[in-house]
Amino acid sequence: MNLIELFNDLELPSGRENIFNASRIPDFPNFRLAINFEGYPVILFSVANAIKNIALKNFRLKYLQLQQNVECKISENGISSFQTFTVITFTNSDINLQEYFLRISETLIKSLGITPTQQQIIDSLNKFIEVFRSLTDTPTNTVHGLWSELFLIENCKNPRILLNYWHQIPEEKFDFNAGSEKIEVKSSSVFERIHTFSSDQLHPPVNTQVLIASIFVRQSNNGLNIQKLIDSIITKIQFNIELSDKLNNIVCKTLGNSLEQSIKIKFDFNIAKESLRFYRHQDIKKIEEIHIPKEVTEVRYKSDLTALSPIDINKISKNGQLFGSL
Repeated sequence: MNLIELFNDLELPSGRENIFNASRIPDFPNFRLAINFEGYPVILFSVANAIKNIALKNFRLKYLQLQQNVECKISENGISSFQTFTVITFTNSDINLQEYFLRISETLIKSLGITPTQQQIIDSLNKFIEVFRSLTDTPTNTVHGLWSELFLIENCKNPRILLNYWHQIPEEKFDFNAGSEKIEVKSSSVFERIHTFSSDQLHPPVNTQVLIASIFVRQSNNGLNIQKLIDSIITKIQFNIELSDKLNNIVCKTLGNSLEQSIKIKFDFNIAKESLRFYRHQDIKKIEEIHIPKEVTEVRYKSDLTALSPIDINKISKNGQLFGSL
């Protein structure tokens, strides 16, 4: 399934509202990929019975519109017909964002399968909606911070494991948390290993090992953007639906309303790969907890890792599942 290629082959319809040029999606007979008169990509799917669920009423988000049980005129290979569909329209003309929508739609369609029940449709659409609802939120991280986390996932030996332990929300203390093993990714665009830490990150619970992944990032017109990293990761995890959903959700939650600008920014993959170093939390200079009054919370400070010797990841990777996947 390649919805981007299918969409690029569609021509604008001659009519206006609820008139579409459409193409059947191979192996999924209930689905159509369509284009409306504005040039927006549209997912059409039919179900045996009309969906009657108050949680799935018609609605419109910043980039997404959902309409249920709409009578549509569709043209497929020059043959026109009237059919009733649930209509999902992506309402933005930016090519990068349209391609992002189409890639997420591929996951939606695969998760529903050929003969989904109404409950499966409702559950999958709710997840799909939540991804795009977060695009109205304020960004929770810089684009190079997210890019660096995705780079580590893409560059590791087992992306499935890193995705399993990746934070569900960007505000969590550690980027990857497997209990006694944790990884925190720090990126620098000024090519200095001076990173900002919270006190909690360098004072984890007893019998816990934290690795700091330090990465240099540089914008480059010949580099890779976030979407390219996502595509590579999804391929490496063999299009696993659950992990792909998690990946897309976290990206949207992290970038929020900056997605339109952020998804276009490219960073040099080779510089990131060559600069990647790992450090143990015990070796990093820190403010000891005994010197932090109990009344003082959320302490953050910068620490310079330049003089520290990085660890040999091959020597520590045998200790557990998370570190073993690096």
